[in-house]
Amino acid sequence: MSITAMVNEFTAEQPFLITPAGQNPDAMMVKILAQKAGLNFTYDKFAMPDTLKNHKTLVLVAGGSSKGLGAANIDKDKELERINSLIAAAKKDSIKIITMHIGGKKRRGKLSDPFNRISAENASYLIVLKDGDEDGYFAEVAKQKKIALIYIEKIMEAGDILKTVFINQTK
Repeated sequence: MSITAMVNEFTAEQPFLITPAGQNPDAMMVKILAQKAGLNFTYDKFAMPDTLKNHKTLVLVAGGSSKGLGAANIDKDKELERINSLIAAAKKDSIKIITMHIGGKKRRGKLSDPFNRISAENASYLIVLKDGDEDGYFAEVAKQKKIALIYIEKIMEAGDILKTVFINQTK
């Protein structure tokens, strides 16, 4: 199946959990877009595996933020542990993982890429702001792991994608 077909056929269930992978502020933007779309979700920037209970999908918003990690009083390694534990719990319970990378170029590099890697490689679906994949990293992960990938040109487009993914579902 082609990546395009996978993108068009991918659906997920509500309620879903939104959490940043790297304590970035981009997750708050995803929360706002999900609210505007009328979707059923929980936002928790410190979500742990037990937070996944009663959720059918995990949305990881990838990209590290030194300011966000500092404000949360969490170091990079502790945040990676948190994300790893969430991914393991989601996989154990057959919960789909959607990874969103909407921070563009500023959420790439030494701090961000470990969060991007673990989030992307374990996703069922990738939503990526196009200018954050100039090196083709997310495209390569999608190809290698056979993960559906959709590029967006503007962050606001992510809300429409979420509506489509959670198609015909109400609160």
